[in-house]
Amino acid sequence: MTGTAAHIVRTLLLSLITLFGVSVLIFLMLRVLPGDPARVLAGLNASEEQVSRLREQLGLDESLLAQYWQFITGVLTGDLGESARTSRPVTAEIAVRLPATLILAVVATVIGSIVGVTAGVIAAVRRNSLLDHAISSVAMMGVSMPVYWLGLLLILLFAVTLGWLPAAGSGEPLSIVLPAVTLAAFSTALISRMTRASMLEVMGQDYIRTAEAKGAAPRTVIIKHGLRNAFIPILTVISLQFGALLGGAVLTETVFGWPGIGRLLVDSIAARDFAVVQGIVLVYATAFILLNVIVDVLYVVVDPRIRY
Repeated sequence: MTGTAAHIVRTLLLSLITLFGVSVLIFLMLRVLPGDPARVLAGLNASEEQVSRLREQLGLDESLLAQYWQFITGVLTGDLGESARTSRPVTAEIAVRLPATLILAVVATVIGSIVGVTAGVIAAVRRNSLLDHAISSVAMMGVSMPVYWLGLLLILLFAVTLGWLPAAGSGEPLSIVLPAVTLAAFSTALISRMTRASMLEVMGQDYIRTAEAKGAAPRTVIIKHGLRNAFIPILTVISLQFGALLGGAVLTETVFGWPGIGRLLVDSIAARDFAVVQGIVLVYATAFILLNVIVDVLYVVVDPRIRY
């Protein structure tokens, strides 16, 4: 087994331990939340007998250990339980909503990567120029601006005032523009700042000056010799941001009424639908772990000098 393969196997084993820890943590956190899930689901007009019957149906009258054992054994067999609100399997609920979140996160990642890397390279090449200061200022605003505030601002400008784009929903292709731009704002700024810093470090190396002395075209020096060698930290940020965008979609989907698992998570927390919340958190954790494994493999592809 090669060093890289052994590293991936070791990472996957550690990931299983991490997933187990996440499952315990989210299980306990949901149980200490205030409010009785059976009372919330039964409604304000339900009698105590009806609430007790519902509590028994949901298994909430059993011990915490028994509830967790039922949950974790179900997870190991691919059964995440049943939604208390809709009585449908949690896997079916997530399967219906997950594509919308993935589409939104992928579009936001593409926007953030293209705009962020381009802006970062331009800022590094034009260091200390007016353009560099402008890009750095906009990037600072993007990092500092709350997602929900930016989303409301974009709705007010492009949907309410100008009427160019839909304010909410996913009924037409243009519906994804505002939520994707909102979701991409932070990652675009972060990728831009990381690209600028990495490019400035690389462009000061001897091999860059050697390439310039040999008469290589500026575009070749910047892209082939500069950006390629500066790409590993940028790749790390992009991959981690994709995972963060999946989690960050919770606020964005709520603001824009986007029918993804982020909005489903918010609705399920409000309704104390434990099974759905646990399932979605496990999906998020699994996505983060898989992204880290993929990034480890891509490191070796981008820079063959890396060995584990």
